[in-house]
Amino acid sequence: MSSTMTRTKDFVDRQVTKLIIEKYGFAELEAIRSFVTSETYDMLSQPALELYLVSPLIIFDMWESERVTGDPRNSQYLRGDDDE
Repeated sequence: MSSTMTRTKDFVDRQVTKLIIEKYGFAELEAIRSFVTSETYDMLSQPALELYLVSPLIIFDMWESERVTGDPRNSQYLRGDDDE
């Protein structure tokens, strides 16, 4: 993994964790643990998917979709819903 990709992933990790804390009121460690143990994080860690190129808000939506439905692929951004 290149240093640029590592920095970008670190940025995304921090932003998504911040969003989890803000929306769900998790303690910082709980938010980090919830994110890094998720399938969403596994997908983010796969360079071939290039998810590090999308907004942290999209990654957060994936994590939230995973939390609600059990599958990050249910995110409106991955489904391609035009009306949302």
